[in-house]
Amino acid sequence: MSTVPITLLFSDGASRRIDAQCGQSVVEAAADAGLGLLTDCSNGQCGTCVAQLVSGQVELGKYDRAVLPDSDREDGAILCCVSRVTNPCVVELGYDLAEATAEEMPPVIGLVTALEQVASETMMLDIEVEQGVEFQPGQYVRLRPEGGDQWRSYSMAGVSGDRRLRFYIRLVEGGFFSTWLQGSAAVGSRIELTEPHGSFFLRDEDRPRLFVAGGTGLAPFLSMLSSLADNAQARAIPTTLLVGVRTGAHLFALEQLRALRADWPELQLRIAAESEPAEDCHQGYATDLIASLDADPRARVYLCGPPAMVEAGRQAAQAAGLSRQDMLCERFN
Repeated sequence: MSTVPITLLFSDGASRRIDAQCGQSVVEAAADAGLGLLTDCSNGQCGTCVAQLVSGQVELGKYDRAVLPDSDREDGAILCCVSRVTNPCVVELGYDLAEATAEEMPPVIGLVTALEQVASETMMLDIEVEQGVEFQPGQYVRLRPEGGDQWRSYSMAGVSGDRRLRFYIRLVEGGFFSTWLQGSAAVGSRIELTEPHGSFFLRDEDRPRLFVAGGTGLAPFLSMLSSLADNAQARAIPTTLLVGVRTGAHLFALEQLRALRADWPELQLRIAAESEPAEDCHQGYATDLIASLDADPRARVYLCGPPAMVEAGRQAAQAAGLSRQDMLCERFN
Protein backbone atom coordinates (compact mmCIF):
# COMPACT_ATOMS: atom_id res chain seq x y z
CA MET A 1 0.00 0.00 0.00
CA SER A 2 1.35 3.46 -0.89
CA THR A 3 2.21 6.00 1.76
CA VAL A 4 1.52 9.74 1.85
CA PRO A 5 3.48 12.33 3.88
CA ILE A 6 1.66 14.48 6.44
CA THR A 7 3.21 17.42 8.27
CA LEU A 8 1.63 18.17 11.64
CA LEU A 9 2.11 21.71 13.00
CA PHE A 10 1.61 22.37 16.72
CA SER A 11 0.82 25.63 18.51
CA ASP A 12 4.22 25.73 20.27
CA GLY A 13 5.96 25.88 16.89
CA ALA A 14 6.93 22.20 16.82
CA SER A 15 6.24 20.10 13.75
CA ARG A 16 6.32 16.43 12.91
CA ARG A 17 6.43 14.80 9.48
CA ILE A 18 4.85 11.36 9.39
CA ASP A 19 3.92 8.86 6.70
CA ALA A 20 0.31 7.74 6.40
CA GLN A 21 -1.07 4.75 4.61
CA CYS A 22 -3.22 6.05 1.76
CA GLY A 23 -6.79 6.14 3.08
CA GLN A 24 -5.89 6.32 6.77
CA SER A 25 -7.41 9.03 8.90
CA VAL A 26 -5.08 11.69 10.27
CA VAL A 27 -5.70 10.34 13.79
CA GLU A 28 -4.85 6.78 12.75
CA ALA A 29 -1.69 7.84 10.93
CA ALA A 30 -0.53 9.89 13.92
CA ALA A 31 -1.17 6.96 16.26
CA ASP A 32 0.96 4.68 14.06
CA ALA A 33 3.73 7.29 14.39
CA GLY A 34 3.44 7.34 18.18
CA LEU A 35 1.42 10.56 18.46
CA GLY A 36 -1.87 10.72 20.30
CA LEU A 37 -3.93 13.52 18.75
CA LEU A 38 -6.76 14.87 20.88
CA THR A 39 -9.97 13.08 19.98
CA ASP A 40 -13.04 11.74 21.73
CA CYS A 41 -15.96 10.39 19.68
CA SER A 42 -13.79 9.28 16.71
CA ASN A 43 -16.76 9.55 14.32
CA GLY A 44 -17.16 13.25 13.56
CA GLN A 45 -19.75 13.97 16.23
CA CYS A 46 -17.95 16.05 18.87
CA GLY A 47 -15.39 18.41 17.29
CA THR A 48 -12.56 17.61 19.73
CA CYS A 49 -10.18 16.79 16.87
CA VAL A 50 -10.85 19.90 14.77
CA ALA A 51 -7.76 21.21 12.98
CA GLN A 52 -6.81 23.44 10.08
CA LEU A 53 -5.77 22.05 6.71
CA VAL A 54 -2.98 24.44 5.72
CA SER A 55 -2.20 22.81 2.38
CA GLY A 56 -3.01 19.68 0.43
CA GLN A 57 -6.23 17.70 0.39
CA VAL A 58 -8.04 15.13 2.52
CA GLU A 59 -11.24 13.18 1.97
CA LEU A 60 -13.68 14.13 4.71
CA GLY A 61 -15.97 11.28 5.72
CA LYS A 62 -19.36 11.54 7.41
CA TYR A 63 -19.63 14.08 10.24
CA ASP A 64 -22.15 16.27 12.04
CA ARG A 65 -22.35 19.58 10.15
CA ALA A 66 -23.33 21.36 13.34
CA VAL A 67 -19.92 20.32 14.71
CA LEU A 68 -18.09 21.48 11.59
CA PRO A 69 -20.19 24.16 9.86
CA ASP A 70 -19.81 24.60 6.12
CA SER A 71 -18.31 28.06 6.62
CA ASP A 72 -15.51 26.59 8.75
CA ARG A 73 -14.98 23.80 6.25
CA GLU A 74 -14.63 26.36 3.46
CA ASP A 75 -11.99 28.13 5.58
CA GLY A 76 -9.97 24.91 5.80
CA ALA A 77 -11.17 23.32 9.03
CA ILE A 78 -11.21 19.51 9.16
CA LEU A 79 -12.00 16.79 11.68
CA CYS A 80 -8.91 14.62 12.01
CA CYS A 81 -10.85 11.51 13.00
CA VAL A 82 -12.79 11.34 9.71
CA SER A 83 -10.28 12.99 7.37
CA ARG A 84 -8.73 10.35 5.10
CA VAL A 85 -5.31 11.10 3.68
CA THR A 86 -4.94 10.64 -0.07
CA ASN A 87 -2.39 13.36 -0.93
CA PRO A 88 0.49 15.10 0.85
CA CYS A 89 -0.90 17.65 3.30
CA VAL A 90 -0.06 19.99 6.17
CA VAL A 91 -2.37 20.03 9.20
CA GLU A 92 -2.23 22.68 11.94
CA LEU A 93 -3.37 21.66 15.44
CA GLY A 94 -4.47 24.02 18.19
CA TYR A 95 -2.34 22.58 21.00
CA ASP A 96 1.29 21.90 21.90
CA LEU A 97 3.27 18.87 20.78
CA ALA A 98 3.49 17.81 24.44
CA GLU A 99 -0.25 17.11 24.40
CA ALA A 100 0.27 14.57 21.61
CA THR A 101 3.41 12.94 22.99
CA ALA A 102 2.51 12.66 26.65
CA GLU A 103 2.06 9.04 27.70
CA GLU A 104 -1.46 8.38 28.97
CA MET A 105 -1.36 7.59 32.67
CA PRO A 106 -3.27 4.53 33.85
CA PRO A 107 -6.77 5.37 35.11
CA VAL A 108 -7.35 5.97 38.80
CA ILE A 109 -10.19 4.53 40.85
CA GLY A 110 -12.71 6.82 42.48
CA LEU A 111 -15.72 6.22 44.68
CA VAL A 112 -19.15 7.69 44.08
CA THR A 113 -19.94 9.87 47.10
CA ALA A 114 -23.12 11.59 45.88
CA LEU A 115 -25.63 10.88 43.14
CA GLU A 116 -28.69 13.07 42.72
CA GLN A 117 -30.97 14.16 39.91
CA VAL A 118 -30.85 17.94 40.31
CA ALA A 119 -32.93 19.02 37.30
CA SER A 120 -34.92 17.59 34.46
CA GLU A 121 -32.50 15.35 32.50
CA THR A 122 -29.49 16.29 34.68
CA MET A 123 -27.72 14.16 37.25
CA MET A 124 -25.14 15.46 39.73
CA LEU A 125 -22.31 12.98 40.30
CA ASP A 126 -19.63 13.44 42.97
CA ILE A 127 -16.57 11.22 42.86
CA GLU A 128 -13.82 11.07 45.50
CA VAL A 129 -10.29 10.04 44.60
CA GLU A 130 -7.28 9.30 46.79
CA GLN A 131 -5.27 12.33 45.66
CA GLY A 132 -6.42 15.72 44.43
CA VAL A 133 -6.71 16.14 40.67
CA GLU A 134 -4.89 19.09 39.12
CA PHE A 135 -6.48 20.46 35.94
CA GLN A 136 -7.04 23.62 33.96
CA PRO A 137 -10.53 25.03 34.71
CA GLY A 138 -12.75 23.85 31.85
CA GLN A 139 -10.99 20.56 31.12
CA TYR A 140 -12.62 17.13 31.25
CA VAL A 141 -11.85 13.56 32.23
CA ARG A 142 -13.13 10.30 30.79
CA LEU A 143 -15.20 8.13 33.11
CA ARG A 144 -16.34 4.52 33.07
CA PRO A 145 -17.76 2.17 35.69
CA GLU A 146 -15.03 -0.11 36.96
CA GLY A 147 -14.75 -3.08 34.62
CA GLY A 148 -16.80 -1.37 31.92
CA ASP A 149 -15.78 -1.23 28.29
CA GLN A 150 -16.95 2.29 27.32
CA TRP A 151 -15.59 5.69 28.33
CA ARG A 152 -17.58 8.92 28.42
CA SER A 153 -16.15 12.44 28.74
CA TYR A 154 -17.40 15.00 31.27
CA SER A 155 -16.09 18.36 32.46
CA MET A 156 -15.31 19.03 36.10
CA ALA A 157 -17.52 21.64 37.76
CA GLY A 158 -15.26 22.28 40.76
CA VAL A 159 -11.80 23.66 41.43
CA SER A 160 -8.45 22.14 40.59
CA GLY A 161 -6.70 20.18 43.32
CA ASP A 162 -9.80 18.82 45.06
CA ARG A 163 -10.12 15.15 45.95
CA ARG A 164 -13.86 15.36 45.34
CA LEU A 165 -14.83 15.99 41.74
CA ARG A 166 -18.31 17.14 40.74
CA PHE A 167 -19.95 16.48 37.39
CA TYR A 168 -23.31 17.48 35.93
CA ILE A 169 -24.36 14.85 33.43
CA ARG A 170 -27.15 15.06 30.89
CA LEU A 171 -29.32 11.97 31.02
CA VAL A 172 -29.75 10.41 27.58
CA GLU A 173 -32.42 7.77 27.10
CA GLY A 174 -30.68 4.51 26.29
CA GLY A 175 -27.23 6.04 26.74
CA PHE A 176 -24.57 3.77 28.20
CA PHE A 177 -23.50 6.04 31.04
CA SER A 178 -27.02 7.35 31.71
CA THR A 179 -28.29 3.77 32.02
CA TRP A 180 -25.57 3.03 34.55
CA LEU A 181 -26.30 6.20 36.54
CA GLN A 182 -30.02 5.46 36.73
CA GLY A 183 -29.59 1.72 37.25
CA SER A 184 -26.71 0.18 39.12
CA ALA A 185 -24.76 3.27 40.23
CA ALA A 186 -24.94 4.08 43.94
CA VAL A 187 -22.93 5.78 46.66
CA GLY A 188 -19.85 3.60 47.10
CA SER A 189 -19.73 2.43 43.47
CA ARG A 190 -16.23 2.30 42.02
CA ILE A 191 -15.48 4.24 38.85
CA GLU A 192 -12.38 4.77 36.72
CA LEU A 193 -11.08 8.20 35.70
CA THR A 194 -8.44 9.22 33.18
CA GLU A 195 -6.14 12.17 33.59
CA PRO A 196 -7.58 15.57 32.51
CA HIS A 197 -7.79 16.40 28.82
CA GLY A 198 -8.89 19.21 26.56
CA SER A 199 -7.90 22.56 25.10
CA PHE A 200 -11.15 24.24 26.24
CA PHE A 201 -9.93 25.88 29.41
CA LEU A 202 -9.73 29.30 31.01
CA ARG A 203 -7.04 31.53 29.50
CA ASP A 204 -5.04 33.81 31.78
CA GLU A 205 -5.69 37.07 29.95
CA ASP A 206 -6.36 40.69 30.76
CA ARG A 207 -9.45 40.97 28.56
CA PRO A 208 -13.23 40.77 29.08
CA ARG A 209 -14.80 37.31 29.14
CA LEU A 210 -18.11 36.13 27.72
CA PHE A 211 -19.21 32.64 28.75
CA VAL A 212 -22.17 31.07 26.92
CA ALA A 213 -23.48 27.74 28.22
CA GLY A 214 -26.12 25.41 26.87
CA GLY A 215 -27.58 22.85 29.29
CA THR A 216 -24.89 20.85 31.08
CA GLY A 217 -22.35 22.93 29.17
CA LEU A 218 -22.56 25.08 32.31
CA ALA A 219 -20.28 22.62 34.17
CA PRO A 220 -16.89 23.85 32.87
CA PHE A 221 -17.94 27.46 33.47
CA LEU A 222 -18.68 26.68 37.10
CA SER A 223 -15.09 25.51 37.36
CA MET A 224 -13.78 28.61 35.60
CA LEU A 225 -15.85 31.00 37.69
CA SER A 226 -14.90 29.30 40.96
CA SER A 227 -11.22 29.71 40.13
CA LEU A 228 -11.69 33.37 39.18
CA ALA A 229 -13.75 34.21 42.26
CA ASP A 230 -10.74 33.58 44.52
CA ASN A 231 -8.62 36.14 42.68
CA ALA A 232 -9.38 39.83 43.22
CA GLN A 233 -7.43 40.86 40.12
CA ALA A 234 -9.32 38.36 37.95
CA ARG A 235 -12.67 39.51 39.37
CA ALA A 236 -11.91 43.05 38.25
CA ILE A 237 -12.05 41.96 34.59
CA PRO A 238 -15.59 42.23 33.15
CA THR A 239 -17.13 38.76 33.02
CA THR A 240 -20.55 37.73 31.70
CA LEU A 241 -22.22 34.32 31.87
CA LEU A 242 -25.21 33.46 29.67
CA VAL A 243 -26.98 30.18 30.46
CA GLY A 244 -29.53 28.57 28.18
CA VAL A 245 -31.83 25.62 28.97
CA ARG A 246 -34.85 23.98 27.37
CA THR A 247 -37.25 24.79 30.24
CA GLY A 248 -37.07 26.28 33.69
CA ALA A 249 -37.13 22.74 35.08
CA HIS A 250 -33.78 22.08 33.37
CA LEU A 251 -31.96 24.70 35.44
CA PHE A 252 -29.41 23.42 37.95
CA ALA A 253 -26.58 24.73 40.19
CA LEU A 254 -28.59 27.88 40.96
CA GLU A 255 -27.38 27.95 44.57
CA GLN A 256 -23.77 27.86 43.42
CA LEU A 257 -24.43 30.64 40.92
CA ARG A 258 -26.12 32.76 43.61
CA ALA A 259 -23.14 32.21 45.92
CA LEU A 260 -20.78 33.31 43.18
CA ARG A 261 -22.84 36.44 42.59
CA ALA A 262 -22.84 37.20 46.31
CA ASP A 263 -19.04 37.05 46.45
CA TRP A 264 -18.60 38.67 43.06
CA PRO A 265 -21.32 41.32 42.54
CA GLU A 266 -19.76 42.53 39.27
CA LEU A 267 -20.35 39.15 37.62
CA GLN A 268 -23.08 39.53 35.01
CA LEU A 269 -25.45 36.57 34.86
CA ARG A 270 -28.42 36.08 32.55
CA ILE A 271 -30.48 32.93 32.09
CA ALA A 272 -32.71 31.94 29.19
CA ALA A 273 -35.23 29.11 28.81
CA GLU A 274 -36.83 28.11 25.54
CA SER A 275 -40.15 27.49 27.31
CA GLU A 276 -41.64 27.66 30.82
CA PRO A 277 -39.05 30.19 32.01
CA ALA A 278 -38.42 30.66 35.70
CA GLU A 279 -38.69 34.06 37.37
CA ASP A 280 -36.29 36.70 35.97
CA CYS A 281 -35.49 34.36 33.10
CA HIS A 282 -35.49 35.35 29.42
CA GLN A 283 -37.81 33.26 27.26
CA GLY A 284 -35.83 32.16 24.24
CA TYR A 285 -32.22 31.21 23.64
CA ALA A 286 -29.15 32.31 25.56
CA THR A 287 -27.55 33.20 22.25
CA ASP A 288 -30.36 35.73 21.68
CA LEU A 289 -28.95 37.77 24.56
CA ILE A 290 -25.55 38.38 22.99
CA ALA A 291 -26.81 41.21 20.79
CA SER A 292 -28.01 43.17 23.84
CA LEU A 293 -24.71 43.06 25.75
CA ASP A 294 -22.82 45.92 24.09
CA ALA A 295 -19.86 43.56 24.28
CA ASP A 296 -16.29 44.80 24.25
CA PRO A 297 -14.75 43.81 20.88
CA ARG A 298 -11.64 42.62 22.76
CA ALA A 299 -13.64 39.99 24.66
CA ARG A 300 -12.66 36.34 24.69
CA VAL A 301 -15.75 34.23 24.00
CA TYR A 302 -16.19 30.74 25.43
CA LEU A 303 -19.06 28.59 24.13
CA CYS A 304 -20.00 25.17 25.50
CA GLY A 305 -23.09 23.12 24.66
CA PRO A 306 -24.79 21.22 21.86
CA PRO A 307 -23.28 21.85 18.40
CA ALA A 308 -26.25 23.85 17.09
CA MET A 309 -26.16 26.14 20.12
CA VAL A 310 -22.40 26.67 19.80
CA GLU A 311 -22.71 27.61 16.14
CA ALA A 312 -25.63 29.97 16.87
CA GLY A 313 -23.51 31.56 19.58
CA ARG A 314 -20.57 32.03 17.26
CA GLN A 315 -22.75 33.68 14.64
CA ALA A 316 -24.41 35.95 17.21
CA ALA A 317 -21.08 36.95 18.75
CA GLN A 318 -19.60 37.67 15.33
CA ALA A 319 -22.66 39.78 14.43
CA ALA A 320 -22.08 41.71 17.68
CA GLY A 321 -18.59 42.64 16.52
CA LEU A 322 -16.57 39.95 18.30
CA SER A 323 -13.76 38.18 16.49
CA ARG A 324 -14.24 34.56 15.44
CA GLN A 325 -10.55 34.01 16.17
CA ASP A 326 -11.18 34.92 19.81
CA MET A 327 -13.81 32.20 20.34
CA LEU A 328 -13.16 28.90 22.12
CA CYS A 329 -15.73 26.17 21.61
CA GLU A 330 -16.60 22.88 23.30
CA ARG A 331 -19.39 20.84 21.72
CA PHE A 332 -21.17 17.73 22.93
CA ASN A 333 -24.16 15.70 21.79
